[in-house]
Amino acid sequence: MSRLAVLSDVHGNLPALERVLADAQGQGCDRVICLGDMVDGGEQNDEVVRALIAAEARVVLGNHDEFNELELAPDVQGFIGALPRRLVEGDVVYTHISPRDMPTKILSGADAWRVFREVSHRIVFVGHSHISFVFGERSLAYGQVTEHAFEFNTTCYLDPSDRYVISVGAVGYPRDGVRKIRYGIYDTAAESLEIRALDGPLL
Repeated sequence: MSRLAVLSDVHGNLPALERVLADAQGQGCDRVICLGDMVDGGEQNDEVVRALIAAEARVVLGNHDEFNELELAPDVQGFIGALPRRLVEGDVVYTHISPRDMPTKILSGADAWRVFREVSHRIVFVGHSHISFVFGERSLAYGQVTEHAFEFNTTCYLDPSDRYVISVGAVGYPRDGVRKIRYGIYDTAAESLEIRALDGPLL
């Protein structure tokens, strides 16, 4: 059982990443998972990748990691070149855009519903959108899902009989007007989720 720090979309913002890693340690996280897009945005791309390596983070490949015009150090490029597109731990999958065979950005309940239809994992963590959301499969109407309300920096509990698509938001910069660094804490023993929103440098 673990208490995971789940983060995404750092985009070369080393000070924001360092803020997250320090906060995660203070919150008792014992592992780090990065959902991709470590680079391409800020100026400290090599340093971001090396910081995640030093934190022994498990990392999936993001689209900006794979396709960019950056001159990355050979060790950094080698690390990126060996990354998987998804990580599966039990009934949880971690990926950048979507676990669907033809991945498209998840922004709405309809997008989440398509994920539930195509994959069997109970919990899906995604990045890429730079926004925070929690969609549950259980709904009163066919073709719809439930968007769960949550408060930042507050623990909520996941229903073990439901399924979820979760985006914890971006470390590097937001796209929803919430001017905060964000990441998630997923406690596998308690079946709990907390989306953290921190003050700090944004791109």
